[in-house]
Amino acid sequence: MFGALLAGMFAGYAIAVPVGVIAVLIIETGMMGGLRRGLAAGAGAATVDLLFCSLALVVGGLLNQLLAVALAPLQVLSGGILISIGVRGLLSLRASSTSADAATDPRVRGSARQLYLRFIALTAMNPATVLYFLALAIGLPGLGSDPMNAVAFTLGAAGASLSWQLLLGAIGAAAGRILPERAVTATRIVGQVLIIGFGTSIAVAALRSVA
Repeated sequence: MFGALLAGMFAGYAIAVPVGVIAVLIIETGMMGGLRRGLAAGAGAATVDLLFCSLALVVGGLLNQLLAVALAPLQVLSGGILISIGVRGLLSLRASSTSADAATDPRVRGSARQLYLRFIALTAMNPATVLYFLALAIGLPGLGSDPMNAVAFTLGAAGASLSWQLLLGAIGAAAGRILPERAVTATRIVGQVLIIGFGTSIAVAALRSVA
């Protein structure tokens, strides 16, 4: 069981640590909305990792087959939504200051609970996360057949993901307080460009796969 826990922790960090669009959004949310909102965003992303890991271990190969058929359309949709998020962020930067954005940007607007639910939806748009955990579940002998190992693996993966996502939210909040306004604005511009780039890459790769 301890081995399954360590394997889950490794898997959780492996999916969470690489810098992707969700990481950029979590950091930016912390910069705009402060520590509480940054932590809420990180917790939302980690919740999806927990749900997807649990789902992968329960339904196994059946879900893998279903998602393989729908993967390309979901990736195109995901890419389009990410591009729109980035463009909207750039447009909002043109119109107002950083302090005003923190109150009006749709990704930060509302309560911390609403932001948590919003990041669950954003993170869940990436079906590759499900396929990632499915591959691990299938590749680790005895994981799916032993309930205790499955629970240990899931807790390890969820805990690792949560610790990393919360760290990103805290880093964003600290940067928002320490950095001067111009630096925060410049960082946000880079973040929006990265989001547009991520979205474009996802959509183009999906379209090429079906061409």
